[in-house]
Amino acid sequence: MLERFRQYIDRRQLIAPGDRVLAGVSGGIDSMTLLDLLRQSCPGRIAAAHVHFGLRGAEADGDRQLVEAYCEEHAIPFHTVRFDTEAEAKARGESIQMAARRLRYDWFETLCEHHGYDRIAIAHHADDSAETFFINLLRGTGLRGLTGIADRRGRIIRPLLFARRDEVTAYAAARGVPYREDSTNATLKYLRNRLRHDILPRLDSASNNRFARTMEENLVRLQATQQFIDLQIARLRDRAFAGPEEIDLDALDETCFGFELYELLRPFGFAPEAAEEIAALWQRAEEGIETTLSGKRFEAEKWTARLDRRRILLAPRVIEPFREEWIEADDPRVEWLSLEELPESLATPPETAYLTADALKFPLRLRGWQEGDWFIPLGMAGQKKVSDFLIDAKVPVAEKARQGVLLSGETIVWLAGRRIDDRYKVRQDGHRFVRITL
Repeated sequence: MLERFRQYIDRRQLIAPGDRVLAGVSGGIDSMTLLDLLRQSCPGRIAAAHVHFGLRGAEADGDRQLVEAYCEEHAIPFHTVRFDTEAEAKARGESIQMAARRLRYDWFETLCEHHGYDRIAIAHHADDSAETFFINLLRGTGLRGLTGIADRRGRIIRPLLFARRDEVTAYAAARGVPYREDSTNATLKYLRNRLRHDILPRLDSASNNRFARTMEENLVRLQATQQFIDLQIARLRDRAFAGPEEIDLDALDETCFGFELYELLRPFGFAPEAAEEIAALWQRAEEGIETTLSGKRFEAEKWTARLDRRRILLAPRVIEPFREEWIEADDPRVEWLSLEELPESLATPPETAYLTADALKFPLRLRGWQEGDWFIPLGMAGQKKVSDFLIDAKVPVAEKARQGVLLSGETIVWLAGRRIDDRYKVRQDGHRFVRITL
């Protein structure tokens, strides 16, 4: 396997002569095998980086100790860091997995900048790539998401992608490579584990144990197809961009107009829906159906696209900061009511909310929503992150940036214009009520 490892690195040009390589090492069998192979292939030019995510207690402590001991035995520079991943995820409104990934790769990049490492080696292998294919397929993705895991992206390399999981296991056993088993790898809570332990073994059995090899061949073909598409899109970009921020729509092929347009808009952060809507408008105009093209605007997180006759003009978005306000009890936007003065129906336009005021602490604070904000939406029993609520409500990116929340103390009482907090709804046992219009 060592020789195949070296051949794969040379064939794919993953590590150049003299490159210094930082290996991400968790202590599991895959990353410890990668470290062992790199130690023999790039002697004196490797270092190990281990992240303690603060999630698995003594088990994670043991992982760090194993990696550190191996590095000490073989004179490999060792870097380690500990994060409070759960707190970080909560503060940023992310899942634990997303926060852990971001923290890990950001730290790897920092180590490269400070210590002069040229490559970051990650221990994904062929089975991981197949699992990624099915994860993306089930979640919904285009062809790009079905090409598995790339063996190179920037300074990140994956030199084990040529090997199957059973080959890694056999190598570790033959070489006596020490490793620790992460207990979370056995749980079926995560989609990747359900694929690994249940679904993919069934597919392998149904194909007379040919599934893995066939899947590997499929991914090679899909990657080649995506490379061809990328080449054609690069040529289209040269034709279609009249300037760095102007797309000539006449340069697009009408038979695949929507697809080509999305590929041109994708680097600017536009969702597929924006390209689909523009394509529908274009088709109506081409068919002579009365429609207005010029002036239509579409927004991504950082860019705006405006239709101007037969072209699209792109411009960086300027997002004005949310204007924070304090609302006093005697503010004209606050109307105090008794129970008898409440209307029979509390259905209101979006800019108005009825709240039980008994627990309100004035002045109320109106500010833009932040990652980590949460409330209990009217009609729900449990709390929900504002970010998740806006995603579920399919709120466009531009509207999200302008979304305000009304707070009493540190508690959100109203996701302005959308939903009040259930704890502040009008109750028959309430004593004071307010109608707030923003």
